[in-house]
Amino acid sequence: MSNEPARTVPAVLEKFDATFSEFSSGFNAGQYVFWLGSGISRERVPNVNDLLERVIEHLRSHIDPGNPECEYRIALDEVLRLTPLTREELESIDFSIVVSNWDLRKQILAALVTKYSSVLDVPVGDDSPEDYLVWTGLDVPDTYGAPDLEPDVEHYCIAILLLEGLVPTAVTANWDGLLEKALNELTPAYASLVRVVVKPDDFRDPGPRIDIIKFHGCAVRARDFQGEYRDRLIARESQISTWTTKQENRSMRKHLETLYTDRLTLMLGLSAQDANLHTMFANSIQDLSRPWPEAPPSVVLSEERLESYHRHLLKITFGENHQGNSKAIAESALLGAYAKPTLLALVLASLTEKLSYLLEHSVEGVWGPAAAQPLQAHLFELRDLAASLAQPDNFETFEFSEILEFQREFTARLIDVVNLTLTIFRAGRTPDETTNRYEPLSERPIAHAVLNPDYPSKQFGRLAIALALIGRGLSAGQWSVEPGYSKVPDGGVIRLLAGPRETRVFFVKDATALTGLELDGALDDGNASALVVVADEEPRTQTRSPRSRYGRDGKSGAGRFNVASSMCETSSVDELYEAFKLAGGF
Repeated sequence: MSNEPARTVPAVLEKFDATFSEFSSGFNAGQYVFWLGSGISRERVPNVNDLLERVIEHLRSHIDPGNPECEYRIALDEVLRLTPLTREELESIDFSIVVSNWDLRKQILAALVTKYSSVLDVPVGDDSPEDYLVWTGLDVPDTYGAPDLEPDVEHYCIAILLLEGLVPTAVTANWDGLLEKALNELTPAYASLVRVVVKPDDFRDPGPRIDIIKFHGCAVRARDFQGEYRDRLIARESQISTWTTKQENRSMRKHLETLYTDRLTLMLGLSAQDANLHTMFANSIQDLSRPWPEAPPSVVLSEERLESYHRHLLKITFGENHQGNSKAIAESALLGAYAKPTLLALVLASLTEKLSYLLEHSVEGVWGPAAAQPLQAHLFELRDLAASLAQPDNFETFEFSEILEFQREFTARLIDVVNLTLTIFRAGRTPDETTNRYEPLSERPIAHAVLNPDYPSKQFGRLAIALALIGRGLSAGQWSVEPGYSKVPDGGVIRLLAGPRETRVFFVKDATALTGLELDGALDDGNASALVVVADEEPRTQTRSPRSRYGRDGKSGAGRFNVASSMCETSSVDELYEAFKLAGGF
């Protein structure tokens, strides 16, 4: 197993196809639960270093120089004594200058990073509340609960995977509301789909199929309902050390222990170093220990390297099975990639796997299962093309901020093109360009979704076949591919570029959707640069146009490719591909 970090989306996909293929299969079968930490929000809210500096500066700026018993000075002295600074170094600090200009600033912050819970537990006088440094020093309402915070790549990707039904639950130690905000943006059914659990009695809300469990509290609710939720913000050492023993947390703890026992775990941006997590995981394993070897892996860590607290977590999880297997267990758990490339890769991989599954079932009924394999390979080539666009060329030469902005734009375009494709395909209309919605391919893992008699599995399978044919032409150099854009609805779902020729491709599931698309104004049937791909067979009599149903007949107008009929009229993938090229005028 390679120890090289996977810092690009293609590199993570290579792991999914090779050393982490069992994880990928298990994830797409809906076996994993997200455990999320501050790493997924690190570019939207301050990191621990910044927060510690903010707390220290808050104390310093409130010191009364004329009062030797100033409570802020006493508190700051206690914070600084948590560092290994000598007495001489401590006495050399000039409290009249801002913390950012202290000579010992980096040394102090580095020493306090692993002691942040102890810092936040330092009291500030007798009259201040116990959570003074959390609520006021960190300014929780305007730092984590601010309504103008915007979700990042990680939050949108997690939201997509939740909406695709691949993960039923996201457990998070984060206070911010960025994941909830991403979900609320992407689906109009947020209120009926998502249950946010902060208090144990929140579990009693029936109905929603997506759970976001915020076991360390929620800044948004604390901001809006301070009396009910402020004391549920967990950060101080005294809270963390007693969290698992308090009766008020028993129900929450049991829910989380059951999740860790019964489901597989994918940790993203979560250091898992807090003592309450270790105690909770240890309790859960007592109920049902983890065997070794195990496939898929029971714990996968989206990290580039293992820290001591990760190793401790694995030791707790596997118990006596860890002895003698520690290296193999670590290799099975360490993905070698941080959250952003991991999540982008998961979105691309899961959508492709769903389409590949549907394609196989559509093809094997006509030509047999062997015929599906080359088409599936072409689907994965399209996936890899999309992955290659997730970061700029020669990204090593770019500033981090530039790469980050590039990935945000990529994520927005990915959401847009999936929503455009599936809205047109299902409904024969273009999506509202003023909203940032996401249309899932299925609301459950695909092997479960196809069991629903109302799920259009045959139509989606034919869509996958059409996409695979486009992938074949791409790999053969027949054309290049550009995604469509919902703000240009008549530009097609994708565009095929072959020399000077540009073909705008629309996918619809049946003749009804096609008629809707024309009425919507996105498709001009007389435009020769358009190609309409229809999944289902169409009626033999077409009053809407005297043209032939399939391909081109020499008359000016949009090309038509009917997947179901073309498969019946051809005897191989090669013939089907030629029919597709003819329909597109290639």
